[in-house]
Amino acid sequence: MAKDTRDEILEAALNMFSINNYHATSMSMIAEEAGVSKGTLYWHFDSKEDLFRELVLAGFDYFNENYKKIQSEKLNAKEKLHEIIYFSIKMLSENLKMGNILQNNIQLISSEFQKKMIERHKSAIKVIKLVIEQGIEEETIKTDNPHNTAVMILTLIFNTHSQELYYNFETIKEDVDFIYNFIMQGISKEA
Repeated sequence: MAKDTRDEILEAALNMFSINNYHATSMSMIAEEAGVSKGTLYWHFDSKEDLFRELVLAGFDYFNENYKKIQSEKLNAKEKLHEIIYFSIKMLSENLKMGNILQNNIQLISSEFQKKMIERHKSAIKVIKLVIEQGIEEETIKTDNPHNTAVMILTLIFNTHSQELYYNFETIKEDVDFIYNFIMQGISKEA
């Protein structure tokens, strides 16, 4: 039961941070949105900052779980890469405000929290690297360094400047196709 309440609080916090931004959102607003008392909210989270950090890590975990799921599917490497890009762009497009909130509140990222974020980044890199290595085995992807290629793909997807793309296209499919084709021009054996 406590896990369900915690998840409801995280969902309410995401909603409130997305609507109001971090600084304009109070713990009272989050409690009301979650349908819990402030006491219950503070039972699960020591502070708004603690709640925010937990929300960010949950977001990283959500991406990584889905990357692993896509990586394990019976698809070729190019199809997996396309699915990973599609999933990423769709989630980022639906949660642009949350990305901006994270970027605008970088001061909330302590060195300890930064280490946790780096661990999550490394996990995503490993999954993308496996997809790249599959493509090398299938002879559809060329690269001498699958790790660095994975890093560059994630950098392209998650770079704050990439958000500019999301405003220039009318559909997620256009975003995905543009980014996928851009990446494949550099690593596809057929290019």
